[in-house]
Amino acid sequence: MKNVLIAIAIIIIVVLNNKVENIIIPESSIRFRIIANSNTIEDQIIKNNLSKELTKYITDLVINASSKKEANDIINSNYKNIEKYIDNYLDINNIKTTYNLSIGKNYFDAKSYKGVKYNSGYYDSIVLSLGNKKGINWWCVMYPPLCLIDQSEDVEYTTLVKDMLNKYKI
Repeated sequence: MKNVLIAIAIIIIVVLNNKVENIIIPESSIRFRIIANSNTIEDQIIKNNLSKELTKYITDLVINASSKKEANDIINSNYKNIEKYIDNYLDINNIKTTYNLSIGKNYFDAKSYKGVKYNSGYYDSIVLSLGNKKGINWWCVMYPPLCLIDQSEDVEYTTLVKDMLNKYKI
């Protein structure tokens, strides 16, 4: 009987410690994803560095958008500029790879990140696939602009996500 009680206590502790807050990024969001060429250290560094630079660039484009439609319009009208930015980044950093830039509905697997649940499905998004597209991907929510919040260690992620969704009336 004592062993059964200990097992139940352990299960309860595990369940409570693994609780994922059910904040779901709504349909009125735009996701952003970069898929690395491979999982080599070099390709992962390229993906991570490019994600930082491209996130800043695209965030600057959509930061003042007041709706998903406006953000989508801005992104779509800047498609060629985004391509030029990527080309320039790859050229300046002497990175020899092909890429595919997709803006529109793209599939995302389910994720849980810092207590926030992200359902699987097709989402309005920007997806940049590098080279062979065989590496671990990086992703964030571009609109509302949640991509840059991880830079602050003093922020509680789930609270900030709720605040941003409220701010953008999503």
